[in-house]
Amino acid sequence: MILLAEAANSTKKGGQELIGGLDVRVNRNHFGRQIESFEADLRLPFLDDGSTNTAPFPGIFIRAPIVEKILPNVEGVQISEESVPGSVVAPPKQVKSEAAQAATSHEVSVMATLPGRMRRAVERGAEVKADEEAGDIIAVKQGNVFGTSFHPELTGDSRLHVWWLQQVLSAQSQHQQHS
Repeated sequence: MILLAEAANSTKKGGQELIGGLDVRVNRNHFGRQIESFEADLRLPFLDDGSTNTAPFPGIFIRAPIVEKILPNVEGVQISEESVPGSVVAPPKQVKSEAAQAATSHEVSVMATLPGRMRRAVERGAEVKADEEAGDIIAVKQGNVFGTSFHPELTGDSRLHVWWLQQVLSAQSQHQQHS
């Protein structure tokens, strides 16, 4: 998700450049260094098939970023992000085709969150106001661009890949109908 973000913080100067595509600011390595990687059972509502037995998705988080802020959809560069201390900003968007322009004009949709630390504390019996905590944004979609904080390719669970292929086929079908 870092590579596709329009802005990222907690990055090294001269480190990984951004190519953009998702109007978000991410916090690189939000959960810590590689040694602090973890797995979590994720509720991914977009994968629910309507049955009551939908199993959690195994999320593998390795030096994982989170979406810190959803940014406005603007042409060019995210100027407001250039002044955020420690942030790196993607180069200006250079949309060439009509289809690419349509894909990048969508707003960012939050596809999944990871309950935050307070919610996990409630699950262990602590008394806190966890309903006030939304959790960390770990999956987003904007037009035909999708990003996650976790690594679905490292699991044996193909549901997310099947869902994405269905998204691609649906978009292709709609494009052919309008051509």
